[in-house]
Amino acid sequence: MRNFLDISEASHRDAKKQQFLKQIIKSLLQEQEQTIPELCAQFKWSIPTGTKLVQELVKKKILLAKGKRDSSGGRRPDVYTLNGAMGYVIGIELLAQSFKLTIVNLNHDVVYEYEDNKFDITKDEEALAYLKSAVPATIKQQKISKEKIVGIGIGITGRVNKVNGASYTYLNFDTPLPELLSNEWQLPVYVDNDTHLMALGEMNYGHAKNKSDVVIVNLSRGVGTGIIANGVIQTGRSGFAGEFGHIHITNNNRLCICGKKGCLETIVSGRALENEFNDEDATKSKTRKTHYKEILQRAKKNDPKLDATLSRMGEDLGQAISSLIHLLNPELVIISGGFTSVGDKLIYPIARGMNLYGLPQLVADCDLKISSLGERATILGAFSLVFDREFQ
Repeated sequence: MRNFLDISEASHRDAKKQQFLKQIIKSLLQEQEQTIPELCAQFKWSIPTGTKLVQELVKKKILLAKGKRDSSGGRRPDVYTLNGAMGYVIGIELLAQSFKLTIVNLNHDVVYEYEDNKFDITKDEEALAYLKSAVPATIKQQKISKEKIVGIGIGITGRVNKVNGASYTYLNFDTPLPELLSNEWQLPVYVDNDTHLMALGEMNYGHAKNKSDVVIVNLSRGVGTGIIANGVIQTGRSGFAGEFGHIHITNNNRLCICGKKGCLETIVSGRALENEFNDEDATKSKTRKTHYKEILQRAKKNDPKLDATLSRMGEDLGQAISSLIHLLNPELVIISGGFTSVGDKLIYPIARGMNLYGLPQLVADCDLKISSLGERATILGAFSLVFDREFQ
């Protein structure tokens, strides 16, 4: 455990106090700011007990006073927040053709971000070597003390073992990926499927917060779903739940990357958009293929042809989502991932598809929203994963 979490100098003699101090930190990681009365009400402590605990964290410079909270009467209480500079989480997103590394401080502020869309995860040894060198180089470049890094959370596309974090689809080695990288970097490393981390981010910091039954659709280069049922992210027996993009939805005879034909991903995904755009744009045939994010940037400039493509994709996605609504009866569907940048062009076609193909009562009971977190959802999920594991 990192230094700033070792907050009690007498932790071996006072385990209960250590636990209380960690409860305050964990609460502030999620709520970002709270008063002593709010913390005492949450954990059922007396005001003197809560005051003493908070004052210890202030003395350690883990908490900072942020001013006063408005009050309807009496003294205005002090508001406390975490000292962001006391700790950092490195979040890494590994997709089929994208590497993204983000450093987030305790206040969720992004202090560094880097993305490489030329990364190729299918070349296991090269991708691993790239990953191994990127983290220490970034830590050195950003001049962050290694002792302040709480851990590293990695979201990876494909199937991931929910127990040991081993990746089966990509970067599958004899040693599970978290163990391999933890030994390499001498830091705690936790790995999960990228869409599961997205769901965790939405549940803690996005529209899914305080919701019980939610479906998060990760619409990026592929398509996946995070499923929250009764307030718990559902990963399935093996940790592979949510392979929404590989349900059979059409007889288009298009081969999906999974090896099957007619999957949802073949008609609704960044990969499908790339295939359609690059096939039609003859000028690209002799040069590199245009990445779906570049196409989405072009779509923001009101290209009628791209607008029509996105409208069709949205309706097809809405049709597929209607099946999830029939099965799961969620209160909310969130569209997250790389396509959130054009969410305004997608939300009405998706709603149209849901209404055309869904049972009216079930669809009426389900809200549809574009993620407020955008592409930060997975990184915030990695942030949550690290602290969840470190606080176990």
